[in-house]
Amino acid sequence: GLVDPSTGQRWMFDAGPGFVQQLAMLDEMTPAKDGLPLSGVFLTHGHIGHYTGLVHLGREVMGAKEVPVYAMPRMHSFLSQNGPWEQLVTLKNIALTPLNDGKWTVLNERLAVQPFTVPHRDEYTETVGFRIRGPKHTVIYLPDVDKWTNLKPPIEHLLKGIDRAWLD
Repeated sequence: GLVDPSTGQRWMFDAGPGFVQQLAMLDEMTPAKDGLPLSGVFLTHGHIGHYTGLVHLGREVMGAKEVPVYAMPRMHSFLSQNGPWEQLVTLKNIALTPLNDGKWTVLNERLAVQPFTVPHRDEYTETVGFRIRGPKHTVIYLPDVDKWTNLKPPIEHLLKGIDRAWLD
């Protein structure tokens, strides 16, 4: 998760099968403020361990309202065109928000997120890691890479100027 303590905004990175437990952990560490249970979800790719937890945002569970789900173009299409995910879009439980490789998404005046493509099994969608820039530090979240030797630019380059990295 990513939390802005100044505003109470909270984002999750990936929404796996343990989404409910992850959200509960986030609530325990940083309770939601002012009716903002979740400011958004950033998805890395279309493998079940990374997006299937979105079902919990549907009307049968949380009944969320327009939670921004940040996704690359193929992931955006996948969610829009395949059930049960497309129902989340149709019923406006989630609001798909486009991401583009290498382009920063500004979340607020202190936080920004930049996706970057990485080599992984891309049967359904592209795969990305995220560079997350805060007021004092920059971190990387990199969930899946098939071979470190295929990573372009190499990991050593990606880690320059990074204060912390979460790597799988």
